Amino acid sequence: MRRKVVQWSSGPVLKLRVPGFWGSGVRVFGHLRMTLLGLGVLGVLGGSSFASPADLFGRGNAAYEAGDYAQAVTFYDSAAAGMTSAELLYNRGNARFKLGEIGRAIADYNRAYVLKPHDKDIIHNLAFTRQFRPDKTLTIENPLVRMLNDILRVLDAASARVLAGLLFFLALAALALLFVRGERLFGWIALGLGVVFIYCFIAAASWAGVTGAEHAVVVQPELTLRSGPGAEYKEIAVVHDGLEVTLREQRPGYVLIQIPGGDGGWVESASVEPIFTRR
Repeated sequence: MRRKVVQWSSGPVLKLRVPGFWGSGVRVFGHLRMTLLGLGVLGVLGGSSFASPADLFGRGNAAYEAGDYAQAVTFYDSAAAGMTSAELLYNRGNARFKLGEIGRAIADYNRAYVLKPHDKDIIHNLAFTRQFRPDKTLTIENPLVRMLNDILRVLDAASARVLAGLLFFLALAALALLFVRGERLFGWIALGLGVVFIYCFIAAASWAGVTGAEHAVVVQPELTLRSGPGAEYKEIAVVHDGLEVTLREQRPGYVLIQIPGGDGGWVESASVEPIFTRR
């Protein structure tokens, strides 16, 4: 089920409406994946012995509508173990925002954006939530860079990767036919496929920079950066919930993070949440 933001008030209040679950916002592949995985998922929430990801998603939506946002997040987390959906991540981001978990909301909106890069609601919520965090960033995106990103992100990350691989082999096959049969038509086909392959390859590389495992977000209200991996080291700076950072190094129980602007320090591992995981 998809919730669409219809209006932002002057404060951080989400006004939501709920269209049908099988509405236009859900991808066909997402339905199939959800249904197939749901057959084997064990759930113990809400007194039910078995619950599919779709059922857990629906319960999360019901809990959200009832104003029980913590319970909604619990159901969404359980559903996420068996499905990947921009709608699920979007709704969980909304619930986390309602709970005041700015960093975790930003993480979910980022994840949803990768699955549906042209969804206006996801883009809007992500931009709004970033403005709501205590630590403001002064970086202004270059319009040319933004235009290039828009061109490269016509496809979502997964589609760009799959098409790049498929087009590469098709272009090779057409090239082989050109040498075997000597017909110029296969040469033109190979050229056309090669051009589209290059676009998809560059798009996939662009997405790889966005979805790297080094991207993380601060998830506690106030976080002290230290000069070394331990509480005994000197305090360097203080950052707050929602700041997006880069993971540079890991030690037992601690990670070295870099904040926007180039500065950085050591923090407890649990105080930051990686936005994406290695695949």
